[in-house]
Amino acid sequence: MSLSESAPVKRLILFDIDETMISSDGAGRRALQRALAQRHNIPEEFTHLPMSGKTDPQILSEIFAAASVTLEGEALQKEIQHVIEIYLEFLDEEIPASKYYIIHTGVPALLDRLSVEPGAYLGLLTGNVEAGARKKLKRFDLNRYFDIGAYGSDSASRLDLPAVAVKRALDHFNEQFAPEEVVIIGDSVNDIACAHHYGATALIANTGKTTWEELVAHKPKYLFKDLGNLDEVMTAIFN
Repeated sequence: MSLSESAPVKRLILFDIDETMISSDGAGRRALQRALAQRHNIPEEFTHLPMSGKTDPQILSEIFAAASVTLEGEALQKEIQHVIEIYLEFLDEEIPASKYYIIHTGVPALLDRLSVEPGAYLGLLTGNVEAGARKKLKRFDLNRYFDIGAYGSDSASRLDLPAVAVKRALDHFNEQFAPEEVVIIGDSVNDIACAHHYGATALIANTGKTTWEELVAHKPKYLFKDLGNLDEVMTAIFN
């Protein structure tokens, strides 16, 4: 018996990418370093800031501020877009160059299970711009699970992204989801904050760079070492 038969509920399940589903061995950071060096001659050390759970535009804004690149308003937004275009070209080189490009424990089995679960609707919620997100997922053929998503290219603020994803889910699946029917699966405190801000459920895997203790302090509804216990994770999603 499927979960949907025993508990007729629906969930919009929104997956983060980096350190939640995959680890790219720093491919994104290296591509960004190269883009910033080419465009602005910004030294590598300015890219060593924490990036977990941040959007690509947010990261670039922080790097520009730290490197004293004085841009504001529309000029800043245009420059962010220019750097991202260069970054995406370098990302095509850095992904295949990564030696430790992995998919995290439990992710394939969970996606396979959710893809056939009648009450499950899948999407992405990531700070990556959409083109970068799709490039990172392609190596493990994960794009086939995600017809919709919300991305850093939609807003520099991660807090805005659940509403974007819910709107796209309505358009694509013809299903309306209340906040309590949305589950955000991530690995960072920013994923937790995003879920709490929207009223969604935060389901967090300790597979990223954030410590278990720090995650606990931010009070996600569910916290797992990883996504390897399929039954427990499925029960949490549909609880």
